[in-house]
Amino acid sequence: MADGQPTPSPAPQGDPSENSPSASVFARLRERIQGVRDTRLADRLAQIDAEFVRENARRITEADLDTVVDRAEAIEARFRNDGGIRRLLDEGRLLLGLVGDVRAGRYRCLPVWTLSAVGFALLYVLNPFDLVPDALPVVGLLDDAAVVSVCLSLVEQDLQDYQAWRRASRNEEDPTDRDASGSDLISS
Repeated sequence: MADGQPTPSPAPQGDPSENSPSASVFARLRERIQGVRDTRLADRLAQIDAEFVRENARRITEADLDTVVDRAEAIEARFRNDGGIRRLLDEGRLLLGLVGDVRAGRYRCLPVWTLSAVGFALLYVLNPFDLVPDALPVVGLLDDAAVVSVCLSLVEQDLQDYQAWRRASRNEEDPTDRDASGSDLISS
């Protein structure tokens, strides 16, 4: 520069991960965003709709439902530990309870199709190699959340019926405590 000051060096070009450790975070984020923009990924996610769940639910077998019961802890752990589907943890537990109660013969008022759809959704969550592999950061669990969400919308009424049955079953098992006068401790 004419005033004797050093000329500022130009901003670094190329991959920021080459320049500093913190810049590598930006490079990884850019790669993730680019992956989301990948049309193949978008096409895969677009496949997840009611028909996708219906079609795959038709393929669920008794052995698949037994796998859901046997691997219930692993399935719940996926809901609990994976950020993309953590918000569906309560629904995941409800779905696991439904399959468990049906398979144990405790709950019998469920259409076979609903059981199959729920079984498919839970197995989908367990499978790390589905439409969008779970190993892909951020986007890897979007398809799992989408499948569970579609399943929940398809079986909503059956889930409400199951929840009512569970509440009634709990009330029968745990009668309300009463004080010495016999009145309810909890008033309605």
